[in-house]
Amino acid sequence: KRDAKLHRLQAIIERKCQQPLNPGNKKVIIFTAFADTAQYLYQHIAPWVSQQLGLHTALVTGAGSNKSTLAGVSSDLNNLLTAFSPVSKERSKVNDSPGDEIDILIATDCISEGQNLQDCDFLINYDIHWNPVRIIQRFGRVDRLGSKNSTIQLVNFWPNMELDEYINLEARVSGRMVLLDISATGEEN
Repeated sequence: KRDAKLHRLQAIIERKCQQPLNPGNKKVIIFTAFADTAQYLYQHIAPWVSQQLGLHTALVTGAGSNKSTLAGVSSDLNNLLTAFSPVSKERSKVNDSPGDEIDILIATDCISEGQNLQDCDFLINYDIHWNPVRIIQRFGRVDRLGSKNSTIQLVNFWPNMELDEYINLEARVSGRMVLLDISATGEEN
């Protein structure tokens, strides 16, 4: 009840689903660095999303604790990701029936590389990894060729001021991202 960050996350998800960036797209990926945090979020987000928004949620941690609120979908990584991103995962080639979909995916960095999840247009970093390449890899799950979305959005949750002053995370990550941008083409931020 006192978790202001969780309540802010719920407000962002609710606003995104009520006012989609792209028509009819309610898909959201929430990345966190820790399996414990992912499980905590699933415990609190999944029932709320089901009751308030009528959507299905999945948890993918790579630690054998994958699960979903969507009945009939196994906890296998590929099955969950296909139910979340059926167009980019080409579900129609394997299964003729369209079936229900997962709209909210809570995950650790076990899926931050090599996954096509561009059916989604909204990615949230619930915590910020110190390495900006990891943030870029996370965003690369939705910012991909073949996306049907005209607009995509990234949302970062930064540490509170006291912690940020202690470790200066935001400035370090932002500085490294600028260096990466300059060392690349410099055309895309």
